[in-house]
Amino acid sequence: MKVKFWGVSGSIASPCTSQMIRSKAETLLLDASNEDIKDEDSIQKFLDSRPFHQVGTYKGSTSCVQVIPDSGDTLIFDCGTGGRALGLALMGTPLGRGQGTAHVFFTHLHWDHISGFPFFTPAYIPGNKINIYGVSESLIESFPKQMAYPFFPVLFDQLGADVSFRELEEKEVVNIGELVIENERLYHPQVSHAYSVVEGDKKVVYMTDSEFNFANMELIQKAIEFCKDADVFIFDCQFTFADTISKMDWGHSSVFTGIDIATAAGVKKLVLFHHEPSYDDNKIDKIIEEGLIYKGKVGNESLEIVGGYEGLELEC
Repeated sequence: MKVKFWGVSGSIASPCTSQMIRSKAETLLLDASNEDIKDEDSIQKFLDSRPFHQVGTYKGSTSCVQVIPDSGDTLIFDCGTGGRALGLALMGTPLGRGQGTAHVFFTHLHWDHISGFPFFTPAYIPGNKINIYGVSESLIESFPKQMAYPFFPVLFDQLGADVSFRELEEKEVVNIGELVIENERLYHPQVSHAYSVVEGDKKVVYMTDSEFNFANMELIQKAIEFCKDADVFIFDCQFTFADTISKMDWGHSSVFTGIDIATAAGVKKLVLFHHEPSYDDNKIDKIIEEGLIYKGKVGNESLEIVGGYEGLELEC
């Protein structure tokens, strides 16, 4: 089983600005020696030696994660603006020929988690089946409204694919072949839900838009149980610890909370996700560095911590 990230930003799409790109270029040029830029091989070696925030970016599209099971099923978790690129990539599969099925699970219906769906190309192709899941009583009623006049030029009813909805109950189990998908309630304005995917002895947990504090200790214990022995744990680390205090009840967490849950649950790999749009790459990288220090302090050196970015692909 693999996991691929198509959108990792929180709240609103926040790509690198021209100024940010120029700053990265200036830093690299100032750090480079004549030996580092004498030919193409030396340039590549120099770039490979630099920290990620100098040569790449954590910023970009909003939440969209693809779980790629060995079964070959197409599983998508949230369809924020990253869903557009995912849809284009899927055109090289049966979904591009009107012969495919996609299963799309939504954590909740905030804009940053649904606004890529109107640009999801497979939904326009007759013959495709798009199964939409969510723990929301208003899923069927509310979801199509983002494509209502005058907000979008194509109405939901004009989509070519066969789009169906399944409103899940809390903790309801979904079975897709040998895959087992479960959900867990989270603390977030208007409520969000985490999902876990199990295939054989492999487990992925997608837990975004989630806030944990001393007022909801019961939810922390439930999260630990839900993440038990996960191979990959994708977690909302939107804020610094200081911002989680000043922005209490905004419904987001910090890397420290993610590490605490991962440690108690025996997680193998923690992916920092739902990055704060106002943070630049330097700040996000610093958050990751602080997480690496913290995991040592809690005695969990075996935990792998990864900063999520578009295009990241992980093997379970």
